Amino acid sequence: METLLEFGNMRLEKDGKRAWVTFTRESHLNSLNNEGTEQLCRLVMAIREDPDIRVVVIRGQGRAFCTGIDLKELAADSIDMSYHERFEKALRILEKMEKMVIVGMHGYCLGGALQLAMACDIRVSTADCQIGLPAIRESLVPGLGTWRLPRYVGWGRAKKLILGGENIAGEKALDIGLVDHLAPIEDFFSHLDQIAANYLKSCSLGSRMSKLLINSAFDLDYDEFLDEYFRLQERTQYSLDAEEGKRAYLEKRDPDWQ
Repeated sequence: METLLEFGNMRLEKDGKRAWVTFTRESHLNSLNNEGTEQLCRLVMAIREDPDIRVVVIRGQGRAFCTGIDLKELAADSIDMSYHERFEKALRILEKMEKMVIVGMHGYCLGGALQLAMACDIRVSTADCQIGLPAIRESLVPGLGTWRLPRYVGWGRAKKLILGGENIAGEKALDIGLVDHLAPIEDFFSHLDQIAANYLKSCSLGSRMSKLLINSAFDLDYDEFLDEYFRLQERTQYSLDAEEGKRAYLEKRDPDWQ
């Protein structure tokens, strides 16, 4: 595994077609301060521009994935609107990049951490991970969690979680569609890597273009969506991956995607 970038709060590693973003601010439960949002932007831009990476895993060292905004910096009036602008920029890059993004949630996944998780494609959690958007306790809006959460769980559940500010466990999050996989806390990173390896097997150009279409499903009307579908379908059908898919079918083997 090669370390591509390493900062005080996080690092980026790569091995073949997979990359790992690991939060390393364990002493603060991986909360994101101003510096952390700057580092996150740099990491996700580096991932977006890397032509080799197909699957990205985001995870946190120590007792928690991440507890969101650094409340000490917030209380010290060290956080202004530029913090939120940098953070939302990073999340939108994750959503729109032509790579599959998987997040591992353990211990706590609160506030900005859950906002980040919802900008990823696949969420893996431990059963007891505490998940929530407690921004109202600081009289803040939980970012574009107000935009993303209703898309996952519906208006009613989203209002309950955001306006009530209470946490739910990973097991409950799985039940309501906010989490996609549960994994044991023991050797959590190993389980997370196995899930990522399974998704890598299906990570063709077709699957990556499907991600882009799914992410725009609630934003475009039918005719706009149809045009975008035809554009991306043409790109995939005449791609090297599509040719490999046909060869693999005829040769009765698993495809080896570009």
